[in-house]
Amino acid sequence: MSEDITSILLPAARVDFFTMDEGTAAHAERLKGDWRFARVQVQSERMDIEGIIAKYAQVESPALIIVETNDISDTFIQKLEGLAGVCAETTDAVIIGPENDVHLYRSLMEMGIKDYLVRPVSEEDMVKVVARTLVEKHGLSGSRLVTVIGSKGGVGTTAVAQALAWNISETLKQKTILFDMAGSAGSVGVSYGLEPTATLTEAARLGGEGSDDDLKRICQTATEQLTLLLCGGDMMMGEPQNPDAIEALVDRLMQKYPVVVLDLSHAPKNVQKRMLSRAAEIVLVTTPLLSALRNTRTLLGELKSLRRNTEGVDLVVNMQGMAGGEEVPMKDLKDSLGMDPAAVIPWEPKIFVASEAAGKPAGQNNAAAEIMGSLMALAAKAAAVENKAPAPGKKESGSAGFLKKILGK
Repeated sequence: MSEDITSILLPAARVDFFTMDEGTAAHAERLKGDWRFARVQVQSERMDIEGIIAKYAQVESPALIIVETNDISDTFIQKLEGLAGVCAETTDAVIIGPENDVHLYRSLMEMGIKDYLVRPVSEEDMVKVVARTLVEKHGLSGSRLVTVIGSKGGVGTTAVAQALAWNISETLKQKTILFDMAGSAGSVGVSYGLEPTATLTEAARLGGEGSDDDLKRICQTATEQLTLLLCGGDMMMGEPQNPDAIEALVDRLMQKYPVVVLDLSHAPKNVQKRMLSRAAEIVLVTTPLLSALRNTRTLLGELKSLRRNTEGVDLVVNMQGMAGGEEVPMKDLKDSLGMDPAAVIPWEPKIFVASEAAGKPAGQNNAAAEIMGSLMALAAKAAAVENKAPAPGKKESGSAGFLKKILGK
C-alpha cells in the first residue's frame, strides 16, 4: 500500500470496532481524534460474535467492521458465516485474533474477510488496514471547497463567510478551516480575538514546500471543529500572489479538512478566478441596492462563462432594510438576476460590530440566532451534509417526536 494513503483525509464512512483487548479499544478511541478520520464515523464497543450478529440483525451494518476474538476455532468460523448473513453485501470485515494461524488465515480469506491481524496490533497497522479498506471501497474523495465572494466591497462578505463556517463546523459538526485570503486587508481574526501567524506569501510558500508541522504552526484553533488560517504583514500595495502557489496551499488544506471555506473578499483577482473555477460551492453576497445588483448580474455572467453554468452558485442578499425605500424590491431583484436568493439577511449592524469589539464570533451571540438559522440550509448544501437543525424561529415538538416513534413502529 502506498504510504500516501496514511497521510490523507479518508473518505466518509462508518467503521465499527468490537474489541476484547484494552490496547485495541484504546487504539479505536484515539482514531476518533485523528485528523485523517475526520470524515470517518468510528464506533467502538465490547461485544462478542453472538452480540454482533444480534446487533446487525436489527441495524444496518457499516462500511467496515473490525472484530476482535480470543476464539479461532472452527466454531468461530461458523459464527462468522452467521455474521455475513446479517450484514450488507458492501460491508467488509477485519478480524483480530490471538495468534498467527496459517489455516485460519486461508479460511478467512476464502470467506472474503478483508484481513486478519494478530494481537497486539499497533496503532500504525490499525490505521493502515482501515485506510486501505476505505480507499479501495470509496476511492480518494476530495474535501468540499466553499468560496464566498461579494459583488462589491462593503456587502458583508466576511461576515457571511464567518457565519457559514460557524454553522458548518459547530452546528453540522464538520471539521472546517476558514481561510482569510485577503492578507493584510483581512479582518476575520478580529472577531476571534486572534492575530495573523504568517504573511500570505509565507503561507503560500509553506503550502508548496513546508511540512505538515509548518502548516499546523500557522493554522489556529478556534473551536474543536473550526480552524482559522489568518494572514497579515504583507504589503497592502504589493504584487499579487501567484495563483499556482495559493492553489497548492489550498490543496494541502483539503487533504486535512473535510470542508475548506475561503473568504475571497480582497483576494487578488487572479486568485479569485482560480478558486472560483474549482469551488464545489460559490456563495455570492450582495445587497438590495442597485449598484451592488448591477455588479451581481455581471459577476453571475462571468461565473457562468468560467464554469459553463451557474450550478453550485448561490446568492445571499445581505443588509435588507438598511436603505428602506431606496432598496430594490425582492420581486424585482429575483426577476433581474433570474434566481432566488438562498438566504436573505436583515440589516443588523450591532451584531457584527459587537462581535469585532468583543473578539467573539457572531455565532456565540444569541442575538444572531435568526441570522445564523437563515444560513443553515445553505451551510448544509455547501458542506454536502444533511441539515438536521430546526428551521429558524421554530422549535421541535416533543409530541411530534413521540408520534414519529409510534409511526416508526
